[in-house]
Amino acid sequence: MTGATAGFGQVAARHMAEAGAQLVVGARGAAGRAPGFAAEMLELDLASLASVRAFAETVAAGPQVGALVCNGGLQFTSLEPTSEGFERTFAVNHLSHYLLIRLLLPVLAPGARVILTGSGTHDPAEKSIVTPPCHAQADWLAFPDRDPNPEKSPRNAGFRAYSSSKLCNIMTARELAVRHPEFSTMAFDPGYVPGTRLGRDNPAWIAWAAGKIIPLTMKRDRTSTVAASGRAHADLALSAAHASERGTYWAMRGGRCIAMAPSALAQDAAACAKLWDDSARLAGL
Repeated sequence: MTGATAGFGQVAARHMAEAGAQLVVGARGAAGRAPGFAAEMLELDLASLASVRAFAETVAAGPQVGALVCNGGLQFTSLEPTSEGFERTFAVNHLSHYLLIRLLLPVLAPGARVILTGSGTHDPAEKSIVTPPCHAQADWLAFPDRDPNPEKSPRNAGFRAYSSSKLCNIMTARELAVRHPEFSTMAFDPGYVPGTRLGRDNPAWIAWAAGKIIPLTMKRDRTSTVAASGRAHADLALSAAHASERGTYWAMRGGRCIAMAPSALAQDAAACAKLWDDSARLAGL
């Protein structure tokens, strides 16, 4: 699991550990960390594909994987590159998780589950305060200077990078179900959850605004809690009711986790296939 050391991800991981799951958690600075639940902690920096490869190699040397929970993510207020040259939000939220999934496919147990964390911001119809995606062109998202219609405002560019990466997560779940129907695959929208560390690299005033102002701009049923979203996330990973999911999209609405249709672009089969293939090329596969 990624994204298991804070917020609803930590709650989900604790529920899974208490249910008897043997957790392996990838996180930056993992050595010596006490996550609050029983788990093997391994170093993983999602801003580095080299780190993803090293983490996957270690995991692949162990037992088969029954569930791969791709929850790690960040949101920035502007665009910035990783040391490998990719736009950071796209790299952390999408490309690294895509690579991790591809590298671990050979060691996924029969019927294993793969869950990617998406967001309602991926859908323009939600009319979120977060700038919605325009496309899911992997090359333009990885290298924004190639986009023929770039976002002019740094803040909006950062928001759009986030919503676009979440769109990519959902599309990846859908395409994985097409290419590997032997596994159970899902995307999960936790709703807007104050109190997470999603924007931990943002200035303090933005964090304050996120907690106080953003909920006022949203439909009332879109806001969730760390406890509720964490519980729902764990259920997707463990409950027998979700053993046969194939690319479904689950979202927190009014305190419940329900199956929903994602955006029109997320349902575009050709776009999903292209994103998969383009991501493979970018990841060096």
